[in-house]
Amino acid sequence: MKTALKRRAFLAGMAALPAFPAHARELSWVATHGHAGFLTAQLYPGASLTLHPEALTENIVALTIDDGPDTAHDPEIRRILRAYGVPATYFLVGRHAQRHARLVREIADDGHEIGNHTWSHRRLIHCTPEEQAIELRRTSALLETITGRPTRWFRPPFGSYDEHTLGIARAAGLETMLWTADSQDYRDHPPVVIEERVMRGLTPGAVVLMHSNHAGTVAALPRILERAKDERFRFVTLTEWKAQMERAAA
Repeated sequence: MKTALKRRAFLAGMAALPAFPAHARELSWVATHGHAGFLTAQLYPGASLTLHPEALTENIVALTIDDGPDTAHDPEIRRILRAYGVPATYFLVGRHAQRHARLVREIADDGHEIGNHTWSHRRLIHCTPEEQAIELRRTSALLETITGRPTRWFRPPFGSYDEHTLGIARAAGLETMLWTADSQDYRDHPPVVIEERVMRGLTPGAVVLMHSNHAGTVAALPRILERAKDERFRFVTLTEWKAQMERAAA
């Protein structure tokens, strides 16, 4: 009797789950390979720009920080970035930004760029096109209300997208950007491991992925910034990264 009841409860729960769209198909190189190369389709999908990092006139790097705002770690990350004079691009989750609007304003006021990381951090290939559009538009509307500035950049959670996502992002006025260097700080590696993973990925034009909701990020960040400076890298926002890449491609 108990087994039958448990089975009925399980089936009822499964029936209540939203069905994944039948069309959902992973198209992201990053989602299946972990990081992108300097190919537009892998790193900057949907853009018309052809990437030529070998033609850059200086060693720029874009530091991107996902999944915030996080009240436990972002204040210290902001302090570190301020101390080293480093700008970053924060990809923020809408539901977190709604709860911590003041922190979002402080991040923006520090001169960092604010990007869209969806409202709920769902894997978008598990969403219908309509749900994807709501995730992006709701988040951009909130971020623009908080900061008073338009939101330009979008990063899909897990780097994952399907055949609808890029068009939906463009319709929302967003450019999709992934990453070339993955710190894997979300795996809670020791700080020295995070540091070495980032440093191995530092090449001219690199786009570095880190997260603001892990203590290892905070611990590893100062050494990363120090070593990058010693190796003559300069950190830029994604908007400056794009401008430099456009000049390199001209």
